[in-house]
Amino acid sequence: MCEPYNDDAENLRSTILNDIYAGAAAGMGAMLLDEGRVIGADEQELHEIAKQYGYEI
Repeated sequence: MCEPYNDDAENLRSTILNDIYAGAAAGMGAMLLDEGRVIGADEQELHEIAKQYGYEI
C-alpha cells in the first residue's frame, strides 16, 4: 500500500504522471489513457485519481 500523500496539487500531478509513465514503460500501455485526465484535472479530481492509484490522501 502506498504511503499517505500530503503535498500540493502540482507535485501530486507530477507523481501520478510518473506512475503512469513508469507503468507504460513496464508494459502496461493502457495506463497512458489516464494521462490526459491527470493533466487536465483540478485539485479535487487529482485527489480522486490519486485514491484510485492507491495513494492515501
